[in-house]
Amino acid sequence: MSYKDKENNCRLCFFLRVFLISVLFLIIVSFTLTDKLHLLAYINSWNVAIAILSVGILVFIGKIFQYFTKQKSSVSEKSDE
Repeated sequence: MSYKDKENNCRLCFFLRVFLISVLFLIIVSFTLTDKLHLLAYINSWNVAIAILSVGILVFIGKIFQYFTKQKSSVSEKSDE
């Protein structure tokens, strides 16, 4: 594998690395800051689900807005011809 091949990593590999680094970070934090772990008590399955749904809805709205503005600009360009 050449240097150029290493540079072009897929998105799945990138997200997998980010996930593994975050899990490693949480393990290190749990071992070193055992007296302050009560600050992470608000992270539970419902809060994570709400956060994922909220981000998903915001991304969906943004994509729809982007789609309609792109459609509007392409229609106006065709009418100018």
